Amino acid sequence: MLLIIIAISIVFVKFFLTLHGIDIEKSKFPVTGIDISKHNGDIDWPEVKNHGIDFVFIKATEGVSYIDPHFETNYKGAKEQSIPVSAYHFYRFNRNGNDQAKIFIKNAHLKSLDLPPVVDVEEWGNPIGNNSITDIVKEIKSFIVDVEKISLKPVIIYTNESSYKKFIKNNFPNNEIWICSFVKKGPKLDRKWKFWQYSHKGTISGINGLVDMNTFNGSRKEWEEYIKP
Repeated sequence: MLLIIIAISIVFVKFFLTLHGIDIEKSKFPVTGIDISKHNGDIDWPEVKNHGIDFVFIKATEGVSYIDPHFETNYKGAKEQSIPVSAYHFYRFNRNGNDQAKIFIKNAHLKSLDLPPVVDVEEWGNPIGNNSITDIVKEIKSFIVDVEKISLKPVIIYTNESSYKKFIKNNFPNNEIWICSFVKKGPKLDRKWKFWQYSHKGTISGINGLVDMNTFNGSRKEWEEYIKP
């Protein structure tokens, strides 16, 4: 009976961590960032700055027609507070990569971003349909090529561990990885990651409700080198 209780407890703990994210060792990962979209509502950017946030990824577009209605306000608000900014595009597997690049390029201020632009590649709420993995990877590559021609920076790929294995592994060696993982000791990939989303349940000054929390893979000195123009 005791073993059953222990087993149930372990399952519950794993579920809790998956649902809420984890706390990380700030001595090891001292740089803290957030990612946001319209779902975070109106944001008090001076308060976010005072909270000590080092960077922000802001949703700009999705698919071939969606523009996040809060993108411009969030972009300007973060810029005014001198918080390093990137923009991301949620990639739709059932849409053409070139067409998705067009809306992102048109709306994401690629040449004014402080950090490289991001493509969000994940299966959650994103049906594959009749597309093969090979075809999807090909279209993502087309998206990245088009965006990099304008940004002049290698696109960062945001993904989770399962989508990494399915779409990204062995296919994008020149693109940095921003990985979502709720493993206490950090993501375990076959290559070094640059950013880590470790929680969907953060709370910070200036944002009502919960916010996604991220960190940079390096020291503060390495971060300062990374964000140099």
